[in-house]
Amino acid sequence: MKLIPCAVLFLGGLILSSDYGNLKQGGYDHKLVALCGVILFLVFATAFLHILSNTVGKVIIANKLGVGRAAAIQFVLRLFGYLAILFTTLDHVGVPVGHLLLGSAVLGIILCVEAQKALANFLARIVLIISHPFTVGQEVTLVSGALGGTYVGTITEIGLTHTHLRDKKGDLIAFPNSTLLTGCTIRLAKADENEAA
Repeated sequence: MKLIPCAVLFLGGLILSSDYGNLKQGGYDHKLVALCGVILFLVFATAFLHILSNTVGKVIIANKLGVGRAAAIQFVLRLFGYLAILFTTLDHVGVPVGHLLLGSAVLGIILCVEAQKALANFLARIVLIISHPFTVGQEVTLVSGALGGTYVGTITEIGLTHTHLRDKKGDLIAFPNSTLLTGCTIRLAKADENEAA
């Protein structure tokens, strides 16, 4: 199994770079060892993250929880993993991470306020994939006052910001993911309910 050797090398790089501090201290030998530790940490932490997320995805798929859920969980795991690797690497190189975090927090607040609806739809997509109220190819009835009534059709895609439904007439209708999550009742077709039972 690749996970254990990669984890050992990842921890070795982390310990080596931590023991020798950042690259701004000490002589050339000290800086060379610290640089090797940082490079080892970066390479093996990235490899460890990929192997870990792939293993988690395979376990989720093996437990029949679905490819969509596996992809969503892998995405979240890799996002937070890469951020942790980035900030740890910058800290070992000697970049003041506190200033970066403060600047990132302020920028994040500004972006979140400006892109609130788009982010709400994107995050709703992740929740829809994990909670799994319907799947692509499944026939559903969507009932919502916010969406303008009742829609019956087949789910064709769960996109980044919208879920697409092909109705009985053949028209393709795009629904915002956040509205589906918070302001909509979803009824599954009777055939699907019998299969679930």
